[in-house]
Amino acid sequence: MLLGWEYRRAAVAGTLLLALAAGLAASVPTEASPTFGEQLLAAVLIAGVVSVALTPLYVSRPRSVPTLLAATWQQLCLAALVLIGLAVVGLATAPAIPTTLLTGLLLSIALPAWYGLCRRQRDPKRVLVVGDDPTLIASSILSLPATPLGFLSPVLTERSIEMSYPGDSTTHDGERVVSTDGGTATEGRVTRLDMIAGAERLGGLSRLERTLQERDVDTVVVAFAHGDREECFGVLRTCREHGVDALAHDSLSDRVLASEDVGDSLLRVELQPWPWYGRLAKRAFDLVFATVGLVVLSPVVVLVAVAIKLDSPGPVLYNQTRTGTLGGSFTVSKFRSMSTDAEDDGAQLSDEDAGGVDPRVTSVGRVLRKTHLDEIPQLFSILSGEMSVVGPRPERPQIDREIEADGIDWTKRWFVKPGLTGIAQINDVTGFEPEKKLEHDLEYVRRQSLWLDVKLVVVQIWSVAVDVADLFSERLNNEGDEDSSRS
Repeated sequence: MLLGWEYRRAAVAGTLLLALAAGLAASVPTEASPTFGEQLLAAVLIAGVVSVALTPLYVSRPRSVPTLLAATWQQLCLAALVLIGLAVVGLATAPAIPTTLLTGLLLSIALPAWYGLCRRQRDPKRVLVVGDDPTLIASSILSLPATPLGFLSPVLTERSIEMSYPGDSTTHDGERVVSTDGGTATEGRVTRLDMIAGAERLGGLSRLERTLQERDVDTVVVAFAHGDREECFGVLRTCREHGVDALAHDSLSDRVLASEDVGDSLLRVELQPWPWYGRLAKRAFDLVFATVGLVVLSPVVVLVAVAIKLDSPGPVLYNQTRTGTLGGSFTVSKFRSMSTDAEDDGAQLSDEDAGGVDPRVTSVGRVLRKTHLDEIPQLFSILSGEMSVVGPRPERPQIDREIEADGIDWTKRWFVKPGLTGIAQINDVTGFEPEKKLEHDLEYVRRQSLWLDVKLVVVQIWSVAVDVADLFSERLNNEGDEDSSRS
């Protein structure tokens, strides 16, 4: 991985050469076909404008793939507008508008690939340790092949222990705490820990994002005593957003999704369990599915909304906070299928998930839940990128905490985007069986592919169709029984 001025030189040189080559390759013949000299001048102008527009990308800093793509495309759009403007005002050397557009298309692929190649990590060299436990921080530092850049933590302290013996006239500051055969142990002065195992404390946890950028960090080591949602998983979310790799102390092995051991006591955390091309294909599938679904089901949405309003008082939709990727939270919307006071006493699983009857469910709600029509608004969450079509079902934070309290490695399912359906759902595994549900979710993480997503969606749609047919059959039978009883 290139850093500092090495990265900047490589980025600038690569941008100039790629823009020049793309400008020549994209030269579109016109009625008055330009000579090679004119094409070369136009390509030089393209290279100059693009290289200036891409200046923000010449700073070496951690960026995730989506962030890198978005930043590059944004600056290329700016360059294209400038070149098109020059062509409109009649600048002789300005490239034709089709040439500009085709050049932009070529560079939108080539430049992100070049910048990513320049920052491709070979071995972690710029490592930052983040945690709240001095022992785990020290253990993590000693497991690294070289001293890290430093560590971030809350203010850590240690209290020295001093001894006094019979006949010793020396006085010691502190509070007497333990009596021993040989003397008295006394708590000494409180010392602030600004150095641990040769590494310097660089600040508190709130400085993480700034430190990642200022120090050009490529790897973060997580060393928290407890893998809590706010601090530990907050650090992992920040790493993922900035494209920084993460290691974790092996004491967190039951909390994180890890791929391999690193050193004596570290694990490599799978912040992105799937390759970039797999994620790209999955996102494309999500967008197509959600868009088509909303268009096809739009007439049904109106009917459902009217039925809910006629059936019971309250809003058509209800919103819930659910757990998202890496323990983050987002708001999910569903068609209301329960009474408005259904969760006044807190989040709880529905008895219907265990085959029982839930008195909180309305009459229309039973139909919606049976046919899964209450899930339609979640297609908007898929479009926004907070959910995927296939993935572990997002749970309410309160339910998450209850499951974690039972000693289940529930947080491992947080490392991929939550979904509308998954292996657990097509096997009728509900929240009443969290261990089995986790097993299916982790199986999906291991096996994920576009083909598997399509297969699971087809199975789920077929299952919904069967449920709808059963519902209509049940209604027809009930009406037949009523007619028979009248006659």
